[in-house]
Amino acid sequence: MIRVNNCAPLLLITLALVTTCNAIDANESITLGRPSNRIYGGQNAAEGQFPYQVLVTRAGDNFITVCGGAIISRNYVLTAAHCANGYSPSDYWIRAGTVKFNSGGVVIQVAEVKIHPQYSAYNYNIALLRLSSPLSYDDKIKPVLLGSTQLPEGTPTIITGWGGVSSGGVVDQLQYNTVYTLNHDTCVKRLKQIPDSMGCLGKSAGNGICNGDPGGPAVANGILIGVTSFYVNSCDSSLPNGFTDVVYTRDWIRANSDADCTCSA
Repeated sequence: MIRVNNCAPLLLITLALVTTCNAIDANESITLGRPSNRIYGGQNAAEGQFPYQVLVTRAGDNFITVCGGAIISRNYVLTAAHCANGYSPSDYWIRAGTVKFNSGGVVIQVAEVKIHPQYSAYNYNIALLRLSSPLSYDDKIKPVLLGSTQLPEGTPTIITGWGGVSSGGVVDQLQYNTVYTLNHDTCVKRLKQIPDSMGCLGKSAGNGICNGDPGGPAVANGILIGVTSFYVNSCDSSLPNGFTDVVYTRDWIRANSDADCTCSA
């Protein structure tokens, strides 16, 4: 636990929770949560609307839904480190080419997991999944380009993931919503503590990521700028969502995969 001062957030960096002292914005205090289930305030995606989106699952007695991910080449999917940490790579599979929760499209086993060497809790929360066989591109399966420059604050950004809507429960169809980029200084002001490897996306109450959306893509102007990492307080909070900054980690991504922002699409 880290107590910054008598009135600053009290952070417990675990897979699920950060507790707090008192309010910092809009009368809200901060509790960080790993998403695991839904895009809040979203709407149904159409087939082929987000062809870079994949579902990441881990094998158990039945498939256990874990996270979202983004196709960055025929051989690699980008996701959050905490989604793929602690199990054998062969336990993981990805489903691509469908907007359905756990049906349709193609299913491919993961051959290798590459977690950022500086990953720790919410810092550098990013991982690469090398697939056991390459994806075949079509109208429903395509890569997304890696971001190379920071975008101006207020840039509309699309977040996507499976799960429920604000009424609760799990939905069968991929959800999407629009949030907005915030520069790092604004993120620090809103959330008090955030690593350099991370950024945040502004939103209104009742919108944003929730349980089950980790590892999912944040895309602005058709470019991948972030990988979903955490929400703050509750899913319907007005405080920003956190993501791993793809621009900041781009050199590592390119050095450890065959993705190239100039030719991957």
